[in-house]
Amino acid sequence: MISSISNTSITAPLSKINISVIALPAALIIMSVIFSILDPVFFSGQNLITILHQSSIVGIMALAMTFVIITGGIDLSVGPVLAIAGVLCAWFLQISDDSVLIAIPATLSICFTIGAISGSFVAFIGLPAIVVTLATMSIVRGAGLLIAGPSLHLIREPESFLFIGSGLIGGIPVPVYIFVVLAAIAIFVQKKTTFGVLVSAVGDNHRATFLSGHNSNKIKIICYGLCALGAAIGGIIQASQVHTAAATYGAGIELDVIAAVVLGGASLMGGSGTIQRTIMGVLMIGIINNGLGILNVQIEMQLIAKGAIIICALLISQLDQRRSK
Repeated sequence: MISSISNTSITAPLSKINISVIALPAALIIMSVIFSILDPVFFSGQNLITILHQSSIVGIMALAMTFVIITGGIDLSVGPVLAIAGVLCAWFLQISDDSVLIAIPATLSICFTIGAISGSFVAFIGLPAIVVTLATMSIVRGAGLLIAGPSLHLIREPESFLFIGSGLIGGIPVPVYIFVVLAAIAIFVQKKTTFGVLVSAVGDNHRATFLSGHNSNKIKIICYGLCALGAAIGGIIQASQVHTAAATYGAGIELDVIAAVVLGGASLMGGSGTIQRTIMGVLMIGIINNGLGILNVQIEMQLIAKGAIIICALLISQLDQRRSK
């Protein structure tokens, strides 16, 4: 009798173990060890800072994308929004006599509005998010090309703007600090605010949330607005970093952003996902990009590797969902 109880108490919890909880940290460690063995430069302090620096823009965008995916949606337009944010910021700097206090808030406001409009079509009309944001991606990219053309636009000043993307504080790039601060804010919002709770509720059961007296459509709209806002911040950082703006920037970056969130265990069906695990997904993407870059792997192979990783992450997530039923 005692033996029977013991076996039951041990096997029952094991059957409920979430594989993805263990898989992601283990994968981070394994990938780091492999790249360190293949090239010791990978594990140097300077390269670790480089990984964080290279991951900061994708990381900021992934923080905001997490909220959208938790609601059961997706936003494919973040690349063009990143590009047009840089273009708009450069234009506002030009017409405002290099006033950062005018250019950045104006750019962020416009981009938030773009996201909110996409969210409105998803929330009120019920159009599929993938279709709406695909259309938004095309419209925003086209608008950027109409405004700025395909050429690069130099941003030589002011120094306060260039410092956002190129500055160092204590030897660490400013974009890393921005990512860390926004990550802390996102974790607080998700864990400690009513909005964070409602985002998960909307993704888990939209109708039940609505019937309980909450404005679920408003939650969705805000999430898409925040997603565009994250892309805009990324675009401003990139424009400051490379001292140029172009309507062609950001092509394909949505792959890394969505991959980071999915790797973090967020379900594309909605209702699950955490900012903390998205950060781990961002680090995984950063490690893969940096490690393959150090090893001089062709960009085509890098894209194949990341695509394969997304599929593996989805398989693990689906297996967890089946085991939990």
